[in-house]
Amino acid sequence: MTNKLRLAAAILLAATVSTASLYADNDTQERTDTLAASVVTGTRLSVLRDALPAPVSIVGRAAIALSDENAVMTSVMEQVPGLFVTSRGVTGYGVSGGAAGAISLRGFAAGAGRVIILIDGHPQFESIYGHPVADEYMATGAQRVEVSRGAASVLYGSNAMGGAINIITLKPTTDGNHLDFKEMIGSYGTYRINFSDNYKKGRFTSSVTVGHDSTNGHRDNSAFRSTNGMVNLGYQLSDAWKAGARVSLMNAYSENPGTVDAPMFDAWSDIIRGMGTLSLENKYEKTSGNVDLYFNYGDHTINDGHTAANAPQLYMFHGTDFTAGLSAYQIVNIFTGNSLTVGTDVIYYGGNAYRNPVTEIYADHKRLNEEAVYVFDQQTIGKFMFNAGIRFDYHSAYGAEWIPQFGVSFMPASHTTIKASASKGFRMPNMRELYMYASANAELLPEEAWSYDLTLGNHFFDGALNTELSVFYTKGTNIIEVVRENGRPQNRNVGAFANKGVEFAADWRIAPSLAFNANYSYLHMDTIYTGAPVHKAYAGLDWTPGRFGASVGAMAIRDLYLSTGDNAVKSNYVDLKARVSYQVNDWLQLFVRGLNLLNKDYQTMLGYPEPGITILGGVSISN
Repeated sequence: MTNKLRLAAAILLAATVSTASLYADNDTQERTDTLAASVVTGTRLSVLRDALPAPVSIVGRAAIALSDENAVMTSVMEQVPGLFVTSRGVTGYGVSGGAAGAISLRGFAAGAGRVIILIDGHPQFESIYGHPVADEYMATGAQRVEVSRGAASVLYGSNAMGGAINIITLKPTTDGNHLDFKEMIGSYGTYRINFSDNYKKGRFTSSVTVGHDSTNGHRDNSAFRSTNGMVNLGYQLSDAWKAGARVSLMNAYSENPGTVDAPMFDAWSDIIRGMGTLSLENKYEKTSGNVDLYFNYGDHTINDGHTAANAPQLYMFHGTDFTAGLSAYQIVNIFTGNSLTVGTDVIYYGGNAYRNPVTEIYADHKRLNEEAVYVFDQQTIGKFMFNAGIRFDYHSAYGAEWIPQFGVSFMPASHTTIKASASKGFRMPNMRELYMYASANAELLPEEAWSYDLTLGNHFFDGALNTELSVFYTKGTNIIEVVRENGRPQNRNVGAFANKGVEFAADWRIAPSLAFNANYSYLHMDTIYTGAPVHKAYAGLDWTPGRFGASVGAMAIRDLYLSTGDNAVKSNYVDLKARVSYQVNDWLQLFVRGLNLLNKDYQTMLGYPEPGITILGGVSISN
């Protein structure tokens, strides 16, 4: 650790104010009503969602499995207000030109590095261009997904300027072996298969998941296929200490058909993404913590293709990237109602990118590093819960950054919570902006934004009906934009924006066999961005009377900008989905799923129409 970090750590520890926390045991059984469950993303400590000042959405395992998707972001988008993911076909997102999978949260684009994607709290992104790879985040191994809506940079650093999406992986909790297998076929030659084996005996746990997803596509030259696998191991060394290891590997091939007005040929990407993690967790009566070492790797080969009027590419793009990091934190319960978290993050990342290996080298084994320390304190006083945190971040490219956060929640009654929070977020310039192409500028500074939230949560009928209403305001400065100077493009910190909006979510267990959930978000953007709808609404109904099961869900989108400017193009549509299943016996289920059942003609990316009515059918086996 550098001398600057040692000094910052001392200052942070000395300046810590006793604030925050109503906390819950990490092993507490997750409640069926996700608006009242416990979360870990906002604090690194399992905290009742009601008490957490910042708004966090939870998508549980049941909703993920019911979607029958191999990519987790599709089902998460439907369940979380303010979250939207673009698509262009039956399945698969792709990378590079014409790729879908652009993730937007409250108008912040994850593709620009302003929303961080995490797996078990570890950052996941292509380190040269700074964007997530949506095809890497699979539903098969996900226990639940927690979405922190609003700046989360105090705990997660750069790229969490607009929020954090934390995918928490499967970990067995009861002794025995549990197998799940699902296979389905459908329209456009679509085929999906996934398998998971979860095992626990005594101190040892293991989770093995494998998935495959492929389609011919609903347009010429729009095929997609991916195969992924993950092994997640754990061993309880003692009553207080637990060790873990996780490895995963994904290969995805996707074709880009181009827009309907300019079809593409030979446009494809072939990517490999892998990651590995070693962890050591401790849990005592008054203190708990975790140390993780992780490594992410990517290898991307891309053919940018050509139109009918142009010749094929002479060279293909090739890039490799890596991220290596250490994350450590310790939580101490100093006195009743208090918890103090002290943590550190060290990240080392870089890569290599070129087309012609002689004349078109875009990134020549570039390396950057980031070091940070943070303190986060929580305090419960009667019906109030306060928290405050601060992070000192030092980056090899731009220097030091201080990141504060404050929040308070008030429970005037057992069924009502009022919460408010203010937090600063930032995004460091990525390697492309700093060093690559004609617009490169090595003097760029981090982007910054402040997020303000006010939330009202209520529980009715003994928790059968739960609602949450949030209003937010976010103002960003130092935004990196391309300007022209002396006739040439140049990246500069010249932009600013202000987003504000309203978010609502509700879940209602109407009867033991009947459940309803809905959400709505309104987004006002002073600066219009594509891929972020002004209005987004979803409503779903699940009915399970005995062996028969049925679910229906509809997502309505209005004023989704596909392009901006004087001739802006917007998309408005309703996507209706339904699923019918029959439980043949204790281990076998048959099901049929329909997508875009209204056969709407719509786009989420300009020039890339979505498929019409799509039907998938299959079997699910579980012991």
